[in-house]
Amino acid sequence: MSLVHTKHGFKVEELKPKAGGQAVKGSSIPLILPNDMRYNASTGVVETVPGVRRESMQVVPEALELLEGIDEPVSALAICGPCRSGKSYILSRLLGTADAFELGHRMDPQTFGIWMGTKVLRGKDFTIVLLDTEGIDAAGASADQDARILVLTILMSSLLIYNSLNVPYKGDLEKMQCFIKLAKGITVKKGEKTQMSAFREFFPDFLWLLRDVSLMITDEDGHDMDPTEYLKTRVLARKGEDDFDETASDRVGRAILTFFSSVECATLERPSEKKEIMNHIANHTGSLNPEFNNGVEDLVERLLLKSRAKRGYDKGSTVSGVALSIMTRQYVDAVNDPKAIPALDNTWKNTIQLMRGKAIEEVVVEYNQLMQAQVAKATKNGQVPLEEAAENKGKSSSQPTLMDLHHQVFQVVTDMLLEKVGHLGVSSGDLGNENKAVVDQMQKRLVQHEKRSADYVAADGSTRKQEGLVVTSGELFHYIQGNKELSKTFCQKLYECLFDPIRKRVESPPSDYNFKQLMQELEGSRQQYCNQARGPEKWVVLHEMTKNFEKLKANFKKIKGYQEKVMQEQQKAQEADLLAKEKAREVQQLYDQQKDMQQAHQETMHKMEQQHREQMEKVQKEEAERRVAEEQKYRDLQNAQMEQYATMAREFQEKSSTQTQELMMRMQDQQADMNRQMMDLMQAIRDAPPPVVNVEKDSGWCSIM
Repeated sequence: MSLVHTKHGFKVEELKPKAGGQAVKGSSIPLILPNDMRYNASTGVVETVPGVRRESMQVVPEALELLEGIDEPVSALAICGPCRSGKSYILSRLLGTADAFELGHRMDPQTFGIWMGTKVLRGKDFTIVLLDTEGIDAAGASADQDARILVLTILMSSLLIYNSLNVPYKGDLEKMQCFIKLAKGITVKKGEKTQMSAFREFFPDFLWLLRDVSLMITDEDGHDMDPTEYLKTRVLARKGEDDFDETASDRVGRAILTFFSSVECATLERPSEKKEIMNHIANHTGSLNPEFNNGVEDLVERLLLKSRAKRGYDKGSTVSGVALSIMTRQYVDAVNDPKAIPALDNTWKNTIQLMRGKAIEEVVVEYNQLMQAQVAKATKNGQVPLEEAAENKGKSSSQPTLMDLHHQVFQVVTDMLLEKVGHLGVSSGDLGNENKAVVDQMQKRLVQHEKRSADYVAADGSTRKQEGLVVTSGELFHYIQGNKELSKTFCQKLYECLFDPIRKRVESPPSDYNFKQLMQELEGSRQQYCNQARGPEKWVVLHEMTKNFEKLKANFKKIKGYQEKVMQEQQKAQEADLLAKEKAREVQQLYDQQKDMQQAHQETMHKMEQQHREQMEKVQKEEAERRVAEEQKYRDLQNAQMEQYATMAREFQEKSSTQTQELMMRMQDQQADMNRQMMDLMQAIRDAPPPVVNVEKDSGWCSIM
């Protein structure tokens, strides 16, 4: 990695397959291959399929799997152009090496289809993925197949380098007819004819790289010219007076100027005049022409500065590695179908649906992994159950409640989900509801509630009704059920440990054992049980076990000083107290679940509101950048004597600006609505004080209030 990469915040990293995936051999891998070739993952070699004629394209699953490992936005930098023009070498130098992509010195091309580097440039805001393509005039490929490769490359990339030898002239454009076919090979909206200016919003930036250029580029008067100015005004510009005079070269120039959001040009001198060095250029970086090496360094810096995250179809959207892998499959299917063409809106819509579904599945898995780890830690690997709510937890206990853990993990995975879907942009100004629908789907997978109510006697003696929620299904429900089972087992063992010695003495009482000692031991054991019992089943277990203990009633009468009336009154008081405690737990649970859901909803709304505000700023920034680019495009088309298309570009700009303004107004309305919802939730939480259930505190043995 060079100082240039470090200067601009990029570092070279190797892509890793998912857990259990097979390691990729080599520094590059085919992403898309013609159907007469196949990738051997065990050897890392592309093999020819005998007896198969090249007719279609196919994706390579191992390469898609590497792409799927990039969750953040990607900037796909692709290079295309004629065979044997040094495309692969330039990409290798971008990674700070000389042989990341296979190089060759024979007349036959070394690259077929589209290849992807297994190393990427990872930056702060996005990751740069490098794509190398088959030469446009490769042997065995037809003009239509060249067009397919170009269509796929453009659809996948955010920056396209067209690499060719020497300074081009107007007549050289006739060899680039595949650019004319772009308008027929892609549509922005399915089933609709697309205006050429509409492609610019979704097509990559275009850089024409001229290789082996030693002479200065000059105008007709011999004055030095900037390469970009020369390209736009001398090569791509139209020479005819009207449409009737438009040549094939004019049409190619118009396509390039019109389709791409920006068009630039750069030059590189010849690496070396020595044949041996040129045939093995990767081994002779230090022996190359210093002007060439300096030019490559300048080019690398220029490309790093120009790179941006690939934009999706919707405003404010970016494409992650996962999304690009999904889109690549759809694009390949479309170019292979003679009755279909890739539609940007439909592809993006399908991608969003798959991305959101995938994000929910991944978040649910993460929730379970985090919950299992947290529960295991808090319960000491299943030894001590958790209380469900804080009100039932002892004041001195440092152990978290089950709902504490759920709430913490829920917030973590909600953040994760919003981050995963946040870069998908906004299609209608209704981003809040779009993301809310995704969060709601995720939440239903994690926890589902039912409305319940319970009557109880309040502290002032009045009868009241508590309405709230009970968890009935979802991932959380499994943890609640598991914790109940643990609580039941734990409390049963505790009860037996505390009361078994008493039971044995009652069954065979010592001669000096009396009723007063029995009552003291029962009271002490019950108090210990109340202090040590854990989890939601402690009162249920105490109630059931106490009934079993009463089976020893006949033995009580054998104890000295036995007072049946005292025993009956004590049992009656304990029975009432247990019922009151269980009712208190039920009422408190209804309140807690309702409050927890409201708080979780409020926190989620706050995060979505913040994300919505950031999205609005992103859309405004993109619109400002688009205006600047469109103004430059208008001037370029005028200078290229394409007045008609310059006028169309201006009209398209005005139409797009109006649409963006309308979108911003809808987003502002949505922002205000989200703020109102948050205020309503905050008020609802304040207006619902916790219930106070009347539970006797002087029952003589324990209480929970």
